[in-house]
Order: sequence, then C-alpha cells, then structure tokens
Amino acid sequence: KQWYQRRVAITAGERVRIASDFIKAAPPGEFKEVVNDVRVLLANDKLLTRASSVFYDYATEQFTTVKVDGEDTLITKEGSLDGSKRFYDPKNSKSFTYNYLKNEATDVEEEERDSGAEKWREAIQTALKSYLDEFFPAHVTAVYGKLEDDQVTITVCIEDHKYNPNNFWNGKWKSKWEIKFPTAGGFAKVDGAMSAQVHYYEDGNVQLLSNKKVEESVQISSPSEGANNVVEFIKKSETDYQLAINENYTSMSNTTFKALRRNLPITQTLIDWHKLHGFQVGKDIMNKS
Repeated sequence: KQWYQRRVAITAGERVRIASDFIKAAPPGEFKEVVNDVRVLLANDKLLTRASSVFYDYATEQFTTVKVDGEDTLITKEGSLDGSKRFYDPKNSKSFTYNYLKNEATDVEEEERDSGAEKWREAIQTALKSYLDEFFPAHVTAVYGKLEDDQVTITVCIEDHKYNPNNFWNGKWKSKWEIKFPTAGGFAKVDGAMSAQVHYYEDGNVQLLSNKKVEESVQISSPSEGANNVVEFIKKSETDYQLAINENYTSMSNTTFKALRRNLPITQTLIDWHKLHGFQVGKDIMNKS
C-alpha cells in the first residue's frame, strides 16, 4: 500500500502532547474556546486532564488577569507559591487558589511581605502608576520584591489587552522587568522583555507575535530616585519598541504586502463592477423574455 493509504495509530501519549501544544498556542483571550475544542477532539476527559498540566505554563506566560477580592492581579511565575494553583498578589499582599477554567480566585488569605525589599518594591509600584495610567489605561500590574544575600530583586509584570471577539480580533501587550541591586544601592541591572500579540480571525487566521529584550544599568541611590530612573528606562524602552513596530508595519504595507498582490488584474485595467452587474441584469432580462 502507498503511504497515504495506511492508517497510523496515534498513542494516548501523542494525543496528549498534540492537545497540549494546541492549548499552549491559544491566542490571548481564547483559552477557554481552545480548551473546549481540544476536549471535543480528544473525546476523552482523562486525556484532557493529563493535557491540563500545561494550564499553569499558559496562564503564567500570558500574565492572565484575575480578580482577587474585587481587584485585578496577574497570574505569574513570580507570584506562584506552589508551582500549580496557589498564587500571590503583591499589591494587596494576599494569596489565593486559582481556577484556570473558571478564571476565579478562591481561598484568599493575608500574607506577610518581604520587609527587606518592601520600600524598594513600593517605590517602583508608586512611580509606575502615572506612566501606566497614561499609556495603558486598562493595565494590570504586579510588582514583586524579595531580598536574598544582601541583594534586592524587584520584578515588574505589566499586562494590557483588548478583546473584541464580536469583530474577530484579540490583542495583548505584556512586559516583564527584573531589577537587581545590592541593598546599599549604587547601580541596578535592569533586564526587560516586551511582547505584543494580536489574533485576527474573520474569514481567515492571522497572528502577530513580536518580542524584544533590552537591558540597562540604572543608578539606585534611594528608593524614590531609583524608582524614577527605572520607570524612565521602562517608559523609553516600551515607547521605542512600539514606535518601531508601527514603522515596520507601515513599511511592510508599502513594500512586502504590495508584492503579494497585483495592483491591477492581468488586463492592466480596473474592473467596473457596476457595469458587470448591469450586464448580468440585462442578461437575466433577455433570458426571461
């Protein structure tokens, strides 16, 4: 028999792997829809349960938003307390259990902050507010802080999205900033990773996924000065990146996209669609007569 005539059996493990890949590739705002479709394809809830092990990776990589006691926070690896379902909200210092399918937080409890890093964490969180409120009106941000061996680590996670399934598109912006410096101050090493993802699926399926990483050394002499310097670097990096994306796609529209289609049909003349419609109407009348 020819190769295309043979039926190849797919093992349960392979089905789980394929299902997991589908789930991990779910566009922003479409997690539940993809999981429901995968469930239909698997037709086996036990296999879906095995594939659900990727829920944690997906939610933390996407900076999924969830309400905790009425306020939004993020699902992130930095906020994970057990590598599974228990997370920490640094703004309100609360822990909670997260339900991936329902996108709900339950079993909310008060938590103690890391006092050694708190003044730095709070300063950066406060300094970020005016910038984010101006440029990301619907943003959700989580600022984590920890002190280990006389080194402070502040991690800033920023998320903003617009979901418009009625018009067949969804989009997400996210960025992560890790700031490390000694407790005595001096200079901080700042590593940033920014990402923009858009999915458009009206009569098609088009995705944009763009990423950029940056790094810088920023002066830290006090919580307030250090926070302002860090936020200024974040603002400049994100602005430059977004402008570069806009310029790139403007250029592509005038060059790459035009190369994918003819400006005129092969006759090198524009088609008069109204005239063609008139011909068709006339033809129908003649046929009826």
